Amino acid sequence: MRATTAFKRLLRLDGVNVTAVEFGLSLVVVTVALRRRRLVPPCGHKTRWRYDTRPVQSRWRHLDLGTWRVEVAATLRRLRHGVVVEAVPFARPGAHLSRDLDDLLAWLATKMDKTSVARLARVSWRSVGRACERVVAAELDPDRLDGMFRIGVDEISWRKHHKYLTLVVDHDRGCVIWGAKGKDAATLDQFFDELGPERSSQLSAVSLDLGPAYLKSVRAEGHAPRRWCAPIRSIS
Repeated sequence: MRATTAFKRLLRLDGVNVTAVEFGLSLVVVTVALRRRRLVPPCGHKTRWRYDTRPVQSRWRHLDLGTWRVEVAATLRRLRHGVVVEAVPFARPGAHLSRDLDDLLAWLATKMDKTSVARLARVSWRSVGRACERVVAAELDPDRLDGMFRIGVDEISWRKHHKYLTLVVDHDRGCVIWGAKGKDAATLDQFFDELGPERSSQLSAVSLDLGPAYLKSVRAEGHAPRRWCAPIRSIS
């Protein structure tokens, strides 16, 4: 079996053919070619207008193969769409990591601290954070705020209580469904703005620590009309 065929089956990258494989001491570079002919910009809309071809290859870090780092390389076209590089099916727009590596880093970040994730996957801690942002933006369930009746609100801190997150949980499902930086009324107002007046009207109970900031937001017009609040210590 040829190396290109083996790596095509091994990596299972969508929408590409493996054209070459180069082995180094600690790095494997897999060169691919897109199978599609139509031009697709990062926004997802197809176009026929081509600007030129990039003079250098684009590269993405992929899942490691044992002790080898794996990089995927491709020669991409630039489009007359604000002169942007075409999107690839195996990576999210603007990312230098493959979609598979993005998903792995985001999952690991739910199981261990970011420093440990960075050491295990051999990426920078900034890469871990950016991967989490991309996965959340693309994969977060848009219907997660539907059908809520009893919610809890509390804050958690990090960096020795210098940074705070406001978290909202659905008591019936027993999971966190919303979060944002900050711990003031304006932060919680963002949740109710996203929830909207129709879904807010379905709330029958809100539990919180009765701090003035959160209480102010809950009691605001159109936020929690039934205003049943019970003090809690933590929602974690």
